[in-house]
Amino acid sequence: MIIFKNKEEDNYLITNYKVMFSTLNNQNNLIRQHYNRALYLKILFSRLPFSKTKFYLLVRDPFKRIESFYKDKFLRAEKSRLYKIKIGKPKLWEECTEHFFPYLGLNTSMAPELISKKLTSIKFEEVMSILPEVFMKDGHMFPQHNAKQISIKKFGMLFKIPINFEKIYKLESQKDLMEMAKVFNIDINIKHNNSNSNTELIDWSAKSIEITEKIYRKDFEYFGYEKKSKTPS
Repeated sequence: MIIFKNKEEDNYLITNYKVMFSTLNNQNNLIRQHYNRALYLKILFSRLPFSKTKFYLLVRDPFKRIESFYKDKFLRAEKSRLYKIKIGKPKLWEECTEHFFPYLGLNTSMAPELISKKLTSIKFEEVMSILPEVFMKDGHMFPQHNAKQISIKKFGMLFKIPINFEKIYKLESQKDLMEMAKVFNIDINIKHNNSNSNTELIDWSAKSIEITEKIYRKDFEYFGYEKKSKTPS
């Protein structure tokens, strides 16, 4: 999970990749937080009645999040590669995309043009068939319910501290976004890396729906998002 702090108040906003991250990361009033002892103590003491520290969570419909991931990391792969060459970045592919390479017969030693051609032509169904093998390897694919607690390793033991949220915002709710913008004094109209500009329509097969609803089962349950599958009456 990714944590931002309001510069002006002791408020923290938690999100994930593909959940407005780029927009939030470019806000002057937000500071991205590093995982350290001070942050852990903030989370721990925020559970006390007298604490003024508040944590908020921003979530997104799992179906829309996966669509955005596919459009951004696959369909826009060539555009992203050319941009990285332009700004002099030595690494042309993000790790979240490279996790799919072994399943696609790709490796980083291949010609970049060949890789981007394969990535931009891959069908959504194929990406979804690989997703169960890789979704826990990168934050772009992590279930969002993981943000409900933070894990700390100490003395060789793993401790999990639940996070009390003042409010859980939904990306699809304009009312929620307006409230969030007011609480954190940010401009949500700033758009960065907007995969919605790709108008490719996603064809959700029954198998892809099943995979998504299984992997992100708790996201649907905890955050009240509607499933696409037929449920027995």
